[in-house]
Amino acid sequence: MLKKFFNKLYKKMFVRNFNQKRKYLIKQGAKIGEGTRILSGVECLGSEPYLIEIGKKCFISSDVLFMTHDGRVSVLNNLNYFKKPADKLAPIKIGNNVFIGARSVIMPGVKIGNNCIIGLGSIVTKNIPDNSVVCGVPAKPLKTIDEYYDSIKSFVYPTLGMSASEKRKYCRNNKIKFKGE
Repeated sequence: MLKKFFNKLYKKMFVRNFNQKRKYLIKQGAKIGEGTRILSGVECLGSEPYLIEIGKKCFISSDVLFMTHDGRVSVLNNLNYFKKPADKLAPIKIGNNVFIGARSVIMPGVKIGNNCIIGLGSIVTKNIPDNSVVCGVPAKPLKTIDEYYDSIKSFVYPTLGMSASEKRKYCRNNKIKFKGE
C-alpha cells in the first residue's frame, strides 16, 4: 500500500518537473512545443535561449547541451580582428517528435527534422533530415526511422507506464531476449 502511494507521488512529481522545466525555459525565451519532456541537466539552453526552438512531443534526455554561440571567436576578439567585440551566433531548431540522447551536443545553426533520433553522446554539427536516426562524433546517419523500427521490433515490450514492480514481474514472466537471439 505504502509502495503504491510513493510510486504515484514520484510519477506526479516527475511529470510536474517536466512541465516546470518547460515553463522555466520558455520564460528564458526558448520556444518549446506542447508535450515536450526535458530531463535533468538541461537547466538552461545556452546563453541565448531565445535562439532555440523545440517542437512538440520531443524528449530531451539528461545533460544535453544546446550551443547557440561559438566561443572560439574570443580569440579573434583578443587579436582585434573586429572593430567592436563580436559574437558568432546561430539559432537551433528541433522538429516535432525528436528524441535527443543523454550528453549530446547540438551545435549552432543546426536544424533537426521531425521524427528523428539522436543517439547518446552525439555531437550534431549539421542539419538532420526528417525521419533519421543519427549517432556519433560528429553525428552521422545510421538508418531511417522505418529501418530502426524493423531492427528493434522484436525487442519492444508493452511496459511503458508500468510501475517498477509491474515491469519486473512482466520481465520475469516473459522471455526478454538478448540481441541476436
